[in-house]
Amino acid sequence: PAKVPILPKDILNSRKALAGPCRRKLDGIIQGMKDTSRVMALSLYLPNCDRKGFFKRKQCKPSRGRKRGICWCVDKYGVQLPGTDYSGG
Repeated sequence: PAKVPILPKDILNSRKALAGPCRRKLDGIIQGMKDTSRVMALSLYLPNCDRKGFFKRKQCKPSRGRKRGICWCVDKYGVQLPGTDYSGG
């Protein structure tokens, strides 16, 4: 039987299937940025992912000038833990 060559696109798709939920969300945001001509940087939230593609415990919105962004804690699937909203100082 003839071997079917593996294309880079196929490798990328197989990696997406194996990626954790945080990595999939981040990839979706990045793709959305490619599809739009204008990005609102101050309101853009990029998830904080670990090496396996799951969410890191601490997630934060971007800072604005000297004011730090609001942060919160999540589980590895990105579900916010109750009572964990806080703003840095």
